[in-house]
Amino acid sequence: MGQQAVWKPEVGAMGGMNMIMILSSLPEYAQGMEDLMHVAYGTTRANPDDVFTAAMFRHHIKTFPGGQFIALDGDRVVGLTASMRIDYDPAKPLLEPWWQLVGEGWLRHQPAGEWLYGVESVVHPSYRSKGIGSQLMDARFRTAQKLNLRGMIAGSSIASYHTVPESVTPEAYLQGVIEERYFDVNLSKQIKKGFRPGALIPNYLEDAECRGWGVTIIWDHPEYDSERPIG
Repeated sequence: MGQQAVWKPEVGAMGGMNMIMILSSLPEYAQGMEDLMHVAYGTTRANPDDVFTAAMFRHHIKTFPGGQFIALDGDRVVGLTASMRIDYDPAKPLLEPWWQLVGEGWLRHQPAGEWLYGVESVVHPSYRSKGIGSQLMDARFRTAQKLNLRGMIAGSSIASYHTVPESVTPEAYLQGVIEERYFDVNLSKQIKKGFRPGALIPNYLEDAECRGWGVTIIWDHPEYDSERPIG
């Protein structure tokens, strides 16, 4: 997609910050993308844990340039997404842990895959609740539309699960989020964005807040044309 801004709000629209631009990821920003991951997850270059490195980001860009986007405040990377294409059978839930499913950071990209998979999405803590994450997701949707993909899937941790009593099962919590009896800081936002929840994923993340649980989320491309070739 090249270096093309897909969102440029008016100056001041981001609460007094500089103009934010959403554009396709470029190799020269790979280190800034890694730095953003460390800020967001509390890791360091010396102890990266399960976060993407600059080398991984450069590999993403080379492998599937049309699926990678960043948000810039000037030259500072304040948001990013990573994506890949996969073949997906809705009758067979994706139950692998996230790190394994994304090739331990190197992607398991299938060039002819009919679905877009949302690998990662991060916004700098100081820039959250400003609409950046939503605009990065819109860029992904446009990629799926341009390629005539069947839709997009991803995994969402149920990040607020730790706030309910121990007696509430993951199944009951998920149904409660769907029925809006519970608000989940991750999943509720994805539902509002147009995703529908699918199967629960045990051992999705090593994370105490979600107790390890995730859920598959699916966005069906409303204009998918089965008569038209997939890009």
